[in-house]
Amino acid sequence: MDLLYPLLSSFPESSSKIPSVTVLVNREVPAADEKSFLATLKRLLEEFDRFPGTSGSAVFRREEGSAVEFSILKRFASEADHEAWLASPGFARWRTEVTLAGHANDQVIRYAGMESFFVSAKAPAAPPTWKMALLLLLAVYPTSLAVSHWLAPALANLPLFAGALVTSVLMVLSMTYVLVPVLTKLFDAWLHPAGSR
Repeated sequence: MDLLYPLLSSFPESSSKIPSVTVLVNREVPAADEKSFLATLKRLLEEFDRFPGTSGSAVFRREEGSAVEFSILKRFASEADHEAWLASPGFARWRTEVTLAGHANDQVIRYAGMESFFVSAKAPAAPPTWKMALLLLLAVYPTSLAVSHWLAPALANLPLFAGALVTSVLMVLSMTYVLVPVLTKLFDAWLHPAGSR
């Protein structure tokens, strides 16, 4: 599967207690319509990323015989932000311009909180919460040990808040872009048994 548009791909977690919401839209497009679909999709996603309360979007492409499947991830800071988007003129344009006449083989799934880290177009159902928690623990524990052993001594001379900021940034980046993606691939069969896909 190819990543086409990581327009705002950092997907930061909300800093408040309000869980973020991720929407995954799977859309199948005939190969002959792909070019026009992509041009429309790119324009609408750029508009979407400017909408207040959105936290980024990404598009994945996969060929399916004579059709092309697009998986579109859209992230919102909160449920209220998602509801505001659904009531907006931008969403109305999304519905009319991205849906091709006669080709409405769509699937829309919403995820809250950490579920979005553990889903893909191949396995759109979120695994049980306890499995996600165990996998996150498997990522956090060695990371915190490494930070305590190697990084803490190097940051000892920094002010407390600066050292904590450096540590937090490094842990979040390593978790988001390295450890969680690697672990979800390694444990894919355990997270998403064949019957749950």
